[in-house]
Amino acid sequence: MKNKLLILFLLISGITRAQNTTSPYSILGIGDVETKDFGRYFITGNTAGARRDAGSYNNVNPAALTALPYKTMHFDLAFRGRSSYYTLPASGDRTDISKDFTIKRGTLAFKVTQKTGFAFGIQPYSTVNYQYNETAKITDGNDAYLKYTDGTGGINQFFVSVGHSVGKNFSAGLTGSWLFGSLQRNTSYYSSSLALDILKEDRDFYTGGNFKGGIQYYTDANSNRKWKHSIGLTGTISTGLNGQLTSTYSENSVVLVKNLTDNRRFELPVQAGLSYTATRKNKLSFSTEANYYYWKYQDLDYKNSYTAPGFRLSAGMEYSFKQTTYQGLLEKTFLGWGVHAEESYMRINGKPVRDYSVSFGGGFSPARTISLYGGVELGIKGDRAGQYRENYTQFIFGLTVKDIWLGTKKFGRYN
Repeated sequence: MKNKLLILFLLISGITRAQNTTSPYSILGIGDVETKDFGRYFITGNTAGARRDAGSYNNVNPAALTALPYKTMHFDLAFRGRSSYYTLPASGDRTDISKDFTIKRGTLAFKVTQKTGFAFGIQPYSTVNYQYNETAKITDGNDAYLKYTDGTGGINQFFVSVGHSVGKNFSAGLTGSWLFGSLQRNTSYYSSSLALDILKEDRDFYTGGNFKGGIQYYTDANSNRKWKHSIGLTGTISTGLNGQLTSTYSENSVVLVKNLTDNRRFELPVQAGLSYTATRKNKLSFSTEANYYYWKYQDLDYKNSYTAPGFRLSAGMEYSFKQTTYQGLLEKTFLGWGVHAEESYMRINGKPVRDYSVSFGGGFSPARTISLYGGVELGIKGDRAGQYRENYTQFIFGLTVKDIWLGTKKFGRYN
């Protein structure tokens, strides 16, 4: 078991981003903020605030940690692939298809007592990936230069969660997150006729914190009712991001000027979410969820663009094929689908950027200690006049490894 845990910790610490997708919207603010979790509940529109499943870790609501089996460790890795193309607002031309594949989340969760669950992991909070070029004329109008800009980076999130049962029908949980990362923008100015070859490098390094609280109310698991119900409520507050900007000008790899700007600040939202799930005979479930994100007004680095409140609505259905064994009710396979609608925190020329999608997928357990899941999402982002319109397809693949984490005579293996 010690060797297994060592391997799992190394995998978590080795999570990296390997993107090549160009996202024009990520030039604004801190980039594309992730409002979805790429685990099991992704296939049902990421409708997870009220979900409680013994075989799956729920990253959306920390109160759901109490649904995990006692003394069973859950290690989960989630992968995401994405392909997309953009329609340009002015000409209506379509860009080439861009693709990427990356690890989206690594977590380790387990229930340390009969009433308390614990988890920690790492995942992206936001991602930045864009590039564009343009030709600009100098003031005399006779000569021009090429300006090429590309941006990379993002904000990472390392989190620790704890959930505790309060009586038979209530659970509460808390997640604390450390946010850290850098946003990098390189701008090249080039002209052979002007002997111009200047590179400007901007790097914003940010740190901050998030705190998410969650509660769940649920029907008694031992009741004989055909329909069982659960309600989830989450809320998040943040310290915001504080950082430092480093700007460097160089020519032919020789640094000309280097400036440091302290006290950089970017405010993060206050979030509130409400979710409901109805389950029939522990197999068929229907879920709905609504989230509201209160972003304070902040000017963004683009004309007529700023931050404003956003929301996300989702709904999904899932069917779980379960078998009764000597270990209890075990899940062998599940299938699900969902829908999702979102309005992001960005406003461009006073108009929000909207995102609509439909998703479907499923999972199965090839062995007692392993579960696999996967899904596909089809969506459209940017539906207003004057906006880049993205048509995207993304798929997820996840692996969950489950094992007993305490096996000594002192603590007991199954007691």
